[in-house]
Amino acid sequence: MIERMKKEDLDQVVEIEKDSFDHPWNRDYFENELNDSEIGELYADIENGEVIAYGELWYMFENCDLTKIVVKRDYRHRGYGRKMLKHLTHIAKERGCEFMHLEVDVKNDDAIKLYKMNGFTTVRTRKNYYENGSDAYDMIKGLIEAKPRKILAIESSCDETACAIIDEELNVYSSVVTSQIDVHARFGGVVPEVASRMHVEQISTIIKEAVEQAKIKVEDVDAIAYTIGPGLIGSLHVGGIAAKSLAFFYDKPLIGVHHLKGHIFINELIKPLSYPVMALVVSGGHTELVYIENDESFRIVGTTLDDAIGEAYDKVARVMQEGYPGGPIIDKLAREGKPHYHLPTPKVDAYDFSFSGLKNAVLQLVKKEEADGNEINKNDLAYAFQETALNVLVNKTEEALKEYPCRSVVLAGGVAANSRLRELMQERFADHDLILPPLKYCTDNALMIACAALHYLKHEKFVDLDAPSMPSMSIED
Repeated sequence: MIERMKKEDLDQVVEIEKDSFDHPWNRDYFENELNDSEIGELYADIENGEVIAYGELWYMFENCDLTKIVVKRDYRHRGYGRKMLKHLTHIAKERGCEFMHLEVDVKNDDAIKLYKMNGFTTVRTRKNYYENGSDAYDMIKGLIEAKPRKILAIESSCDETACAIIDEELNVYSSVVTSQIDVHARFGGVVPEVASRMHVEQISTIIKEAVEQAKIKVEDVDAIAYTIGPGLIGSLHVGGIAAKSLAFFYDKPLIGVHHLKGHIFINELIKPLSYPVMALVVSGGHTELVYIENDESFRIVGTTLDDAIGEAYDKVARVMQEGYPGGPIIDKLAREGKPHYHLPTPKVDAYDFSFSGLKNAVLQLVKKEEADGNEINKNDLAYAFQETALNVLVNKTEEALKEYPCRSVVLAGGVAANSRLRELMQERFADHDLILPPLKYCTDNALMIACAALHYLKHEKFVDLDAPSMPSMSIED
C-alpha cells in the first residue's frame, strides 16, 4: 500500500538508499523533507510492515519534479516501480501539475524503459550530471490529458450473465454478475440449452443495472466489449448479439475478447504484469500453461489432452455421490482428509496434462472398496485426488519455467479459488512475482473481459458487427 512516508519508515528507507546508490542521500535529507520541506512529498510502498519502494515529488508552480523512485533490491522487476510511478503521476495530476520532469542516468536502461513506456520523452542530455561523472537524460511528460477511455463489457460464455464498466486507469465503475449455478446443480452440470435461454432472460436487466450502478450513460463509453470465445455457442451468441446491438445503436467500436485472456488480465487489478509471464489457467473447461511474452503474444506450452481440471473435480464429486460444482466440495472435504488411499500420478509428456485416468482410478478404487465391503472415507479420498491432481499442475508449471524463464507467475480461472492450489503455488513459487487473484475475481465475470479489452483498445484491435462467435477459439488466435 502506497502512503505518505512516516518517520518510522526512515530506518528501512535509509538502508535501501545505501544499498542502491554509490552516493546515497543521507538520513538528514529525508528527515528534512519529512519535517520542513514546503515543496516536497515522500511516499512509501509498504507491505506487512516492510518498505518495498519509495519515491518523491517536488512541486514548482504548475510543474513537478520526480526526484527519484527506488525499489528494494529483492523486489525489483516485479512491477513495483510502475506502481509507484503511477501513484506519483496520479498525485501530481490531482495537484494540478501540467508537466512532470525527471533526470535519469543514461546508463540506467531499466528506468529509462519504464519512463518511456509511461509517456516520458527525452528533451536533452546533461553532461557529467552525477558525482561519478555519468550523464543524465532530462525527461518530461505532459499531465494534462484527455479523460481515460471507458469500456462496457459483457460476459456470457457459460452460465454467468455479467456486465461491467471500467476505464483505462483501471477505475471500476460497475460490475454485475448473476449465476445460474443453482439451476444447473439439479442436473449435475451445465445444460447448454438452459444456459442460453437464461442469458436471454437476464442480459438486458444486467446491462441496465451495470449502467445505472456506474452512474453514466451508454453514450459515455468509448467501446463495447464481449466474450467472442471460447465457450458454449448458444451462450456466446446471446452476449455477442447484445454487444453488437449496443455498438450499432450507439456507434461504438466493438471488441471481441478471448475468455481466457480475461482470466489472466484481471490480475492487473492487483498489480501490473511483469513480462514475460507464465500463466496457469485452470477452470471447468480449460487447463493450460500459457507463456506470455507481451500483451499481444500468447503461446500455449501445455494443455489438457482430455478432461480439464475443473471437469475432473466435477466427475470425481459425482463418483463420490456429492453435489455440483465439485471443486468447492472436494476442496472442503480434502481439508479434513489425511493420507490413506493411493492414486497413480498421470504420466504425460512435456507440459501437457491428463486427468481422465485419475478420474477412472478414483472410480475403480471406490468399486473395489465397495466390493470388499469397506466404507469409503470421503475426506481421505478427496485428499488423495486433490493432492495428486494439484501437484501435477504445480510440477508441470515448475518444469515449464525452466525452459521458459519468467518474471511473473499468474494463476487464473475458476479453480484458482481452490485453497490447496493457492497454498502450493505460494510454497513453490515464492521466488517469483506470483499473482493469485482474489476469490471474487476467479469465477467468470465481465470485469475480466473489460480488463482484457483495454489491451485490445490500446492496439486498436476491433471486430466487425458480423464477427462470428468462436466456441473453440485458441488463446493463440
